[in-house]
Amino acid sequence: MKKITMLIILIGLAKINAQESVGKTGPIIEGFGKAYLIENADLQLNKNKEYKVIFDIYTDKSKENEINPLLNTVARYLNMHAQHGILKKNMKVVVVLHGAATKSALSNNAYQNKFKTSNPNSELIQKLKNANVEVYVCGQSYLANGFKLDEKSDDVKLALSALTALVEYQINGYQLINFN
Repeated sequence: MKKITMLIILIGLAKINAQESVGKTGPIIEGFGKAYLIENADLQLNKNKEYKVIFDIYTDKSKENEINPLLNTVARYLNMHAQHGILKKNMKVVVVLHGAATKSALSNNAYQNKFKTSNPNSELIQKLKNANVEVYVCGQSYLANGFKLDEKSDDVKLALSALTALVEYQINGYQLINFN
């Protein structure tokens, strides 16, 4: 009987540990940005403070039919903090795409014409925009990569340059997140 009781306890603990390692998306960006619940983290954010960040994304090591993992990290940032009680209204988020990441800013039709597949970033960018994330593409990189202005997604804004956007937002109190 003791062996059966011990086995039940071990199975229960295994299920608890398995549940802790299962991430989930949402509540801000459903289907993207899977985050893990961390109970009692030593570093917590102030739930009443406004967090202003600008993501500098200039790489894209994904294949043409895969989302840029760094854009997915923006969704994870939003979901993770919302899951831990930070209100959406207290997260001011901007994304600047440049360099190799400019292809993410193409409209679905333009992406299809260039890469023979739908733009895997379109849905995520639209969800980011709907969550009040401002997504910019560097005009300098965009044109240097041979893309035309009329090929840009309507969900992406055009900046004079990434340099301009990064300086402007940092002057206005946004913290730079660069993980390329």
